Amino acid sequence: MDALMKLDFDEAMSMPEEEKQRFKVTDNSSADWCLRKIKALKTQQGENTQLAQKEIDRIKAWEEAENGKLQDSITFFEGLLIRYHMEQFEQDPKKKTISLPDGKLKARAQQPEFIRDDEKLVGYLRKAGRTDYIKVIEKPEWGEFKKIVEVSMDGKTVVDTQTGEIVEGVTAEIRPPKFSVEVD
Repeated sequence: MDALMKLDFDEAMSMPEEEKQRFKVTDNSSADWCLRKIKALKTQQGENTQLAQKEIDRIKAWEEAENGKLQDSITFFEGLLIRYHMEQFEQDPKKKTISLPDGKLKARAQQPEFIRDDEKLVGYLRKAGRTDYIKVIEKPEWGEFKKIVEVSMDGKTVVDTQTGEIVEGVTAEIRPPKFSVEVD
């Protein structure tokens, strides 16, 4: 065990799998050794992520610059085609679609866009007696209600501590402790 703790990080990581599997944490000293190793590995992960992100950012910047130039040209040509199609459509409103060997120019009617102020609209609907068009959403205030319930001895039934009644629609599932490792 002591020999394993004296290994440097690279040696420990290159150990054969069977030796790694034989290693056991038996005391605070060996547990702390593992924490140092985790810390070093997480540091390396962070460095790898930073390096990768710099390269990703560099390539994304190149892509955006190149595609931006191309998009400017695409926008220019689309503008020319839209103007041409608008002229054709004005002369003959039946020319909603112009089919060409390399694509189609299409004109489609659109539904109006409604800009709503929901608060004013609800007021109007109430005043007009049209409450059937008002949606009412009921939802339990679980965060508050949870403060006054507890799990019964069976570990599943939830009881309202103020009334003693079993709460319908809620069951509990007792979970084992969650273990985690924190590296300073």
